[in-house]
Amino acid sequence: MSSLSKLQSRKLGLIELISMGFDVYLKNLKPILLLFCTIYLPLLIILSALNPENQNNPSGWFLAFFVVVSIVVNLAGIIYIIALSLITENYLHGRDTSYQSAVQKIVSSLLPLVGLVLRFWINYLLRFMLLIIPGIVYAVNNQYYGLAFILRDQRGKDAFDYSRSIVEGNWWKVLFFIFLSVLSALGCQFILNSVLSNIPVMKNFWDDLLSVILPKFIVIGIAIGNILLFLNLDYQKSLES
Repeated sequence: MSSLSKLQSRKLGLIELISMGFDVYLKNLKPILLLFCTIYLPLLIILSALNPENQNNPSGWFLAFFVVVSIVVNLAGIIYIIALSLITENYLHGRDTSYQSAVQKIVSSLLPLVGLVLRFWINYLLRFMLLIIPGIVYAVNNQYYGLAFILRDQRGKDAFDYSRSIVEGNWWKVLFFIFLSVLSALGCQFILNSVLSNIPVMKNFWDDLLSVILPKFIVIGIAIGNILLFLNLDYQKSLES
């Protein structure tokens, strides 16, 4: 049975989705790594170079600039994941999974996509700063707004409504997958940082850079697993309706 048939036939467990995610990753290694290296990697390098911990008495302006760069890096990371979802769905349906096709789609949709990202983060931060729990609930419910936009052509408020409809009845499953993704990334980063910091030739910059970048490569399979979770829940929702 093909991966698409499995996703369409029943709700899959998280281990199945992660395993399938790494399978998609390995079979589309070239376009996925090209996306990573052009959209995300350069900004990660700049962010590591600007790390205030490696500066002597950084000024207020420098810290403000670092915050701005951090925001841009997070935005690039979200766009990268959304581009990754294009390759994932195209692969499942036997369509073009090239780097060029994914980039063309993202570029043509960039402005409304950035608008959605900003809308999400403003709403999330307001809720999180006032009361932490509402912020978490909002983040989980609207986890898939970007995928709803790029894969299901949902615009504006409809993208958030679509995400909430997918998460409805599966809230704890989606939350656990988010927790697993974050825990895996932090765990890999902690281990690598501990190892690299004990290597004499590794200065602060290279230590920080490699401990941030290498886990990103490792957890790509889990990120694809989360995309597959969206597709799996979406297919099941269609069957139920």
